[in-house]
Amino acid sequence: MLLQIAEKQIEPDITLVELAGKLALGRESQRIETIVEGFSKKGDLRVIFDMTKVDYIDSAGIGLVALASGKLKDSGGRLVVVAPEGRVLQLLKMTQVAKIVTVCATVAEAADIFGPAPPLEAA
Repeated sequence: MLLQIAEKQIEPDITLVELAGKLALGRESQRIETIVEGFSKKGDLRVIFDMTKVDYIDSAGIGLVALASGKLKDSGGRLVVVAPEGRVLQLLKMTQVAKIVTVCATVAEAADIFGPAPPLEAA
């Protein structure tokens, strides 16, 4: 199955990106880079990649996760990845991406990593 990407807000300031299928070299995976650039421009800086339904990931996919994390950090944001078990989690650990990106078992756990929403700035 090709990569499927769905975005939704789970809290006013947390964006959930649900990924399903193959996260591998290709046009679909490159959409992730475009999406993350859009988040940085809009100020959506608290992002969760739910990779629970990713059944295959290659080195390009691992690189995209690291790239997305770096772009968000450069903008003052943060990426948290949900990968509960299996090959995806093993590869994130083996390639040491799990040392630069927080990896959680559930979306709820990932959302808790961010803590409370930052206060709104007074106009």
